[in-house]
Amino acid sequence: MMRVTGGPGRLMLFLGSCLLILIVISGLACQKKTPTDTKPETTAPAAPESSTTPPITVAPQVEKTIVTVNGKAVTDQELNGRVALAMRPYASRLASQSPQYAAEVQKRVRQGVLENLVAERLLDEQVAAAKIQATDAELEAEITKSGAQQTPPFTLEEFKKRVEASGRSYDDWKRESLRGMGYRKLMEPVWTAKAAVSDEEAKQYYDSHAKEFETPEMVRASHILALSQPKDPNADPNQVKAAAKAKAEKLLKQVKDGGDFAAIAKENSEDPGSAAQGGDLGFFARGRMVPPFEQAAFSMKPGQISDLVETNYGYHIIKVTDHKDAGTTPFEDAKAGIIEQLAKQKRATVTNDYIQSLKAKARIEYAPGEAPEPPSPVVAPAAPAPKPVAPTPSSASQPAATAPATAAPAPQPAPAPAPAPTPTTTKQ
Repeated sequence: MMRVTGGPGRLMLFLGSCLLILIVISGLACQKKTPTDTKPETTAPAAPESSTTPPITVAPQVEKTIVTVNGKAVTDQELNGRVALAMRPYASRLASQSPQYAAEVQKRVRQGVLENLVAERLLDEQVAAAKIQATDAELEAEITKSGAQQTPPFTLEEFKKRVEASGRSYDDWKRESLRGMGYRKLMEPVWTAKAAVSDEEAKQYYDSHAKEFETPEMVRASHILALSQPKDPNADPNQVKAAAKAKAEKLLKQVKDGGDFAAIAKENSEDPGSAAQGGDLGFFARGRMVPPFEQAAFSMKPGQISDLVETNYGYHIIKVTDHKDAGTTPFEDAKAGIIEQLAKQKRATVTNDYIQSLKAKARIEYAPGEAPEPPSPVVAPAAPAPKPVAPTPSSASQPAATAPATAAPAPQPAPAPAPAPTPTTTKQ
C-alpha cells in the first residue's frame, strides 16, 4: 500500500519524492528509405538531381501511457523521471548489493512512485474543484520563517542555492511545492476534524512508552585533537606520533595557562568537524566515544580540562562544559512533542484514507502489466552492530543542518528495503 504523509513535516523531503521532472528522451530513430521496386525505369524521364541534401524523415518519439486517472494520463517519461529522482539516494549503496536485490528495490520504488502519481492526479482534481490557490509569496514566507529558526539560520537565497546544489532546478521545486501547498490547504479542514490530539491521548502515550522518555547520563565536551596517524604512507609512524604529542603538549600548556580553549581549538584542532565550533562535540552518552575519551570525559566536572588523552586517533585535550544526570523527561516537557508526533501520525492516516476514498470513486485504468501488485519479500543484509566512535574528522561531531518545514502533505513512495549502512568511523 502506498504510504502518505501529511502536514508540516519536512520541506526537503518534497524534493526527493514529489518533484516531477520530465526526462527528455533523445536519440530519435531515423527512417531509412528501402527500395520497393528493383526493375529499371523505362519510359519515365529521371527527375533532375537536386543540388541540396533532401530532408531526413524522423519518427516522433511516442510516449507510452502507463495509467489514466479519470482520463488524465501518466506517461512513461513522467514516471521514469520521478523514479530516477527517487532512486538517487540509493545509488551508491545499491552498487555493492546483488543485481537481484537492486532490481527489487527499483521495482518497489517504481511501484510506489506510480501510486504517488495516481494520488497526485486525484488530489489535483480536488484542489481545482475547490478553487484552492497557493502563491509564491506564501511559499517564500514559509521558507524565510523556517530558515530563521534554524541553527545556523539561512535566507531564501541561500535555500535556493541549496536546492540548485542538490541537482534540481529551483523553479521545478517551487512549482511542485506550490502544488503541495494546495494539497495542504485542501486537507487542513479534514485534519482539524479528524486528526486532533488531546492532552489525555498524549498522557496515555507518555505512560505507556515510559522508556522513550528516560535520559541517560550525558556530558557535553569540547576537545582539541592532534592526529597521530600518518597522512603520508611513506612517513615514519613513530616520528608522526612524536610530533603529534609535542604539538598536543604545547597546546595543553596554552589552555592550562588560561588561553581561550575555543579559540585554540578553532585554530589548531585537527578535527575539522568540531574545530569550527571551537571543539564543541555537543552532549553524548556513554558508549558513543572510544573508551579512553569516554572515561576521561565522564570522570571530569564542568569547567575541568584534562591532561593529554591518547586514543588510536591521536592526542586529545578535553574540556567538559556541561553534565546531565540520568533521569526522566517530565510529561509537561514532553507533551508538545508527543502531541505533534501523534498528530502527524493521524494526519498521515487521514490523508491516506482520503486518497483511498478518491481512488474508490475514480476511473483508473492501468496499461497491461502496470497494475500494482504486492512486491516479493526481500531480506536486506544485516547491518553491523554500532560501535563506539572517536570524535575525529569522520565522526558526526558537527550538528547536521535542518531543513525548513514542509509545505504540503505530499504522497510518498512505498518504502524500499534499505541496504545495510556502512559505518564510517569505528572503534579501532
